[in-house]
Amino acid sequence: MLNAINMITSHRKQHNISGSLQQLNNDKKEVSYRGDKSGSKIQYWFALSLCCAVMVSGIVKQFINGRPAYADSFAPVWISVAAAVFAAAGIIKFNNRSRWLRVQRKLLWSGILLMVWTANGLPFDLLRLTPLMPQSIDWPGMVTRMMALVNIVMLAHIALTRPDNSEIKHITGWYGYPAFVLALPYPVHRICWAFGGTIGLTHPGAAGNGFTPLIIAILWILAAILSLLLVSSPPWMPRQLLLAAGWTATIIVAMIGPAAFWMIITSYVKGGSEGPAGMAGWIPLLIYSSWFLFAITIGAATRSYQLRTGE
Repeated sequence: MLNAINMITSHRKQHNISGSLQQLNNDKKEVSYRGDKSGSKIQYWFALSLCCAVMVSGIVKQFINGRPAYADSFAPVWISVAAAVFAAAGIIKFNNRSRWLRVQRKLLWSGILLMVWTANGLPFDLLRLTPLMPQSIDWPGMVTRMMALVNIVMLAHIALTRPDNSEIKHITGWYGYPAFVLALPYPVHRICWAFGGTIGLTHPGAAGNGFTPLIIAILWILAAILSLLLVSSPPWMPRQLLLAAGWTATIIVAMIGPAAFWMIITSYVKGGSEGPAGMAGWIPLLIYSSWFLFAITIGAATRSYQLRTGE
């Protein structure tokens, strides 16, 4: 009888201790959640406000007269609208179900990619402010692209700091291989043309004379090498160096690739399938398509490397 009472008492103590520990964990999670919510509330509202501003600005600029001829060549109006909607859906809190959180994360990254497309052409806007490119400035479009760029920074910070255990469990490192392939079309053709080849050209020298055009080709060769290093890097290679190079390549190509891809696609739709003078029409399509897809794959490869080698 005494043993039975002792067993019951011991069981109750264990149950109470287990319950207390569970409650303590719940309290910690609640405090952590509240602190995270309080600390990120401002940036969430700021990001949502920028989403609305980008969408409104993207629509309003279509009704402004006197804009330069190149004004709508970077991104159509539906890109800015879709970017704002996807990004907003990715950061607004609806529920805590794991399935919805996974969907919401994909929506957020889709919104970021479309927001990058919306910001395309901004480097050329900045060049037009200098004597290097003395052309008229598309001020409404420049304002939209500037707001999109600021929003990209805010959204990327939210996406990269938001906890997601499923992402860490399912890390893949093969993104660098398609990035490597997509980095090759431009330098391969440029090297071929520099040595007198005529692939895609009507005559030698149609794409430029001498080895000056190879300067950009060298940068793309380095980008191809970087893609492989993000898959498997030697132990002596600094992690921060690869991350800086990967994100820099992602940003630079992403600010040019989608706009160039869109311009060539719209020209094909309108029937203008001819390339530059002395160049076949499929050359720009191949090059600009590879740039567009490279921006996506190198970003994925960099993020994968960051997660696989993270602290």
